[in-house]
Amino acid sequence: MKLLVLAQTPPPLHGQSVMVQTLVEGLPSHGIEVYHINLSLSRDAADIGRWRFGKLAAVVDACLNTIVARFTQGCDTLYYVPAPAKRGALYRDWVVMLLCRPFFKKLVLHWHAAGLSDWLATRANYFERYCTHWLLGSADLALVLSETLRADAEALSPKNIAVVPNGIPDPAPGERSAQSRHPFQVLFIGLCSEEKGLFAAAEAVLAANRAMPAPAAEPKFILIAAGAFPNSATSARFHALCAQHPDCLRYVGLVQGTEKAHWLRASHCLCLPTYYQPEGQPLVLLEAMAYDLPIIASHWGAIPDMLPPEAMLVEPGDAKELLAAINRLAKKSPPPGVLRQHYLDHYTTTRHLQRLAEALLSQRVA
Repeated sequence: MKLLVLAQTPPPLHGQSVMVQTLVEGLPSHGIEVYHINLSLSRDAADIGRWRFGKLAAVVDACLNTIVARFTQGCDTLYYVPAPAKRGALYRDWVVMLLCRPFFKKLVLHWHAAGLSDWLATRANYFERYCTHWLLGSADLALVLSETLRADAEALSPKNIAVVPNGIPDPAPGERSAQSRHPFQVLFIGLCSEEKGLFAAAEAVLAANRAMPAPAAEPKFILIAAGAFPNSATSARFHALCAQHPDCLRYVGLVQGTEKAHWLRASHCLCLPTYYQPEGQPLVLLEAMAYDLPIIASHWGAIPDMLPPEAMLVEPGDAKELLAAINRLAKKSPPPGVLRQHYLDHYTTTRHLQRLAEALLSQRVA
């Protein structure tokens, strides 16, 4: 049997597209044939999950190519990543399922985003609930990132559910360079938005500096922020904040490759106090663990499931708790190697692909 993957790979670069690329490139070495059709809908981070008329033409074109590949490539199992809790993206899923699902014997849904089940129960109308259950219900296999995120899959009554955490390549980071450096450098990497925790991290760093017992020529805490902004208003707001506090707030843009590795090695901790509604399993937390970088994250979604006890969890929106966590880490970091070992035990690409292949083969859908 052969898996037809109808999903987007980078660009833009974000967790879901990266994991789809990992699947497309890695599954053949685990005995599963893959044919990929790139459902290239989002132009950048701000475009992800949003309705745009041009996306409809791209969806229809991808669906037609999918139907052709069903027969020319011998694919009989369709792999698809369902929408987050966004109406426009859900309607896109309806179109895809309506056009493509009848041609395939089996369907695999891989749930990377969270929140659809709650949205269907509390905000969707009867017609939306009916169409969603009709078109996406009873999949042969639903893949979820953690036990905490089973609700979205269970709401649509799949025949089987398998838990497959994400995984990333081992960067083999060696020694980090931040151990004896000052000031204490807090790193934020991700979508630079309010919901992801950018402004909470910035305010915590500012508060940490204000709380120092005596004024100093240089700040004791600084924030390095990296990533794309969801819109121009958020970008302007954060850049204005950086202009007011140039000594302790810095935006370094989109970072990848060696530049991203530099900040992961050079920082004292990663701070991701997110309350982003579709949050699944942020890859930046896996990257931080791979670099043995101490973590402050929020008690949100599946995040507590993926971190070891040595990581610090704070309640979303609790400024005092976030400030206290930064101060605690500045005084004492977790034992060296603990976070990296947790990554090596659970979140390598090899481990991810093994689990994914086992899930597909055990249910005989690939």
